[in-house]
Amino acid sequence: MPKIHTLNSRGNFMLPSMRSHFSWSDDRTFREVQQFHDDCLGILKAKGVNYDDLRTALTPQTNKHEAAFLFDEKRCDPKRIPGVDAADALFKLLPPKTTHSILGGELIDDQDRFARVLLDEVAVIARDLNFEHPCFCYVLYVNNLSDKARAEIHEGLKDHPGYLGYVPCTYASLAKTFVSMHLVNLAIKHKNMVILGHEDDRPNNDNVNLHLHDYAALGLKIRSVQDMYFGAFLSYKPEHMLLGESDDDLEIALRAMSKEVVSLSDCNVLIEESKFQYLTSEKLGKLELAGVAGITKNELEEAIRSKLRSNYLYSLDWRDFPATEESASYHGSFFNILLEFSRRVGDPERVTVGLEYIPAIRLVRVITMT
Repeated sequence: MPKIHTLNSRGNFMLPSMRSHFSWSDDRTFREVQQFHDDCLGILKAKGVNYDDLRTALTPQTNKHEAAFLFDEKRCDPKRIPGVDAADALFKLLPPKTTHSILGGELIDDQDRFARVLLDEVAVIARDLNFEHPCFCYVLYVNNLSDKARAEIHEGLKDHPGYLGYVPCTYASLAKTFVSMHLVNLAIKHKNMVILGHEDDRPNNDNVNLHLHDYAALGLKIRSVQDMYFGAFLSYKPEHMLLGESDDDLEIALRAMSKEVVSLSDCNVLIEESKFQYLTSEKLGKLELAGVAGITKNELEEAIRSKLRSNYLYSLDWRDFPATEESASYHGSFFNILLEFSRRVGDPERVTVGLEYIPAIRLVRVITMT
């Protein structure tokens, strides 16, 4: 079955609600999610969109950046809606041949207690951070940015009267969690195309723009799908630091790749000795960059196990191979997580860890680290 790059039940309650209302078993939930995803891929294909081409906009990339660009709504063009004015400025500066998810929204800090303190520590300021109140600070969050693209967008936005600067969101921080916590997924910009959501009662053979921003004026082709598909499979999830050990997002992700489910908190993490030797020899350069070249197998297993509690699983992959004359049938569930290691000097090092989920024996096995 096709790999599910991301499955968003963090801000999309449809699948958890249906599972609860209809008392779906794990097996039924697996089949429903897989069919729902297959339907989404068919809709995209009919619109000339290859789902796999969107992977870099749907999953975190270890060699790319994420940034939250900030705008003072009070200083945006008074003749336009501030979010539209800001989005127009941003989209004009996005590279023409790249793919990004764009999220948007305002800062949520009713008492004005946290925003300025957190932003002052990390923001790359273009003008100032003198917004009247956080609710008037509009955020446009963009992923999959190269160093050059991020710098050029920052420089290009300096001409906009409402642009304040940006928050680097490549690495985990309280500021990243704060600015992204309440954002909504606006669009995927895929080369010369913009992919949007539309009403669930509108047919999927339509392509409509429900935003007030005129994407067509920028030369972008409009492709849209029903919101239930866009929200579940086309919505990027910035990683947050303030999550519990279990939530709907994690529960649905597990059931999207396995017919049998046990909690990840009940699973052991295994790095086989031969695999660990490979990771500490052939992959030594990566571990040295991460500052963990001397890490023990137990320490690395615990780092992975701790990360599993952050509730972000992506690249969900159910592999189902029938028996042949040469081999028995095989079923397997696989997913990725992103590990981040702090260094004494410079930015943290990020590593993608590929894992196999084996609920029958309550085990998560390390496959690779890249």
